Amino acid sequence: MVKELSLNPLHIVFFTTLFSLPPILIISSFKTGSLCQNLTGVRRHYPLLALLALSLLLNNYFYFAAFNQTSIAIAVFTHYTAPLFVAFLAPFLLLEKFEMRLLVPLFIALLGLATILVPNWQSNFSISDATGALYGVASGLAYAFTLIFAKRLISLVSPLFLVFWQGLFMLLLLLPFFTLNPLFTLPTSSWLWLLGLGLTHCALAPLLYLSGLSHIKAQYAAIIGYLEPLSAVFLGLLLIHEAPSMTTWIGGVLILFSGFLITGLRKRT
Repeated sequence: MVKELSLNPLHIVFFTTLFSLPPILIISSFKTGSLCQNLTGVRRHYPLLALLALSLLLNNYFYFAAFNQTSIAIAVFTHYTAPLFVAFLAPFLLLEKFEMRLLVPLFIALLGLATILVPNWQSNFSISDATGALYGVASGLAYAFTLIFAKRLISLVSPLFLVFWQGLFMLLLLLPFFTLNPLFTLPTSSWLWLLGLGLTHCALAPLLYLSGLSHIKAQYAAIIGYLEPLSAVFLGLLLIHEAPSMTTWIGGVLILFSGFLITGLRKRT
């Protein structure tokens, strides 16, 4: 969807976040206790909510910027340097014990990442690809902090509450940088893409992700998340005919295998 839009990443983040809030409100109307009425939780946890919103905003901004600079494969796989950051940050920020056995699936996943990126850079290196890769790594770091802050909050508030208020905080953070110019020039198709991103990327996906995060460690969630870039490469092939190279497929299989390993570790604990 981002590939189809010709918008500044900040505007993409703003509009998709804005469009995600109404369905969250509709869902909350069927739950006990309105989100808008539950202000006690906001006052009690607003510092963490603000940090979560800021890290999520930076994650989305750099992620979308990476898509604008390079291919889907390079953007998503550099973004998934995030588990490295999580593995080393979680013991300090979440007081999770670092498990040495996680090094094996981490190494396999990184080997898959290198298999995808290194041959591409050697054969078809460009400044745009390098910039996109750097944006991808920056989004990975921001994503690591997002996961850690969310993990701290998920035991305190419900996923529905968390998704709504993090979105509202993001809009407030973006208001100083927002301009009305895109409103007058965007075609209808772009608004439909933004609406689709808002409903899927900013509403449905966070609800599913946070619900799962409440049951597993942050380090496990980060590595299992390696399944996402593999699916993104398949979608890139099907929807915009961006055919990955053989090294990309090999790297994807390694990343998928690392996800199976970490799932097996989880079942034995």
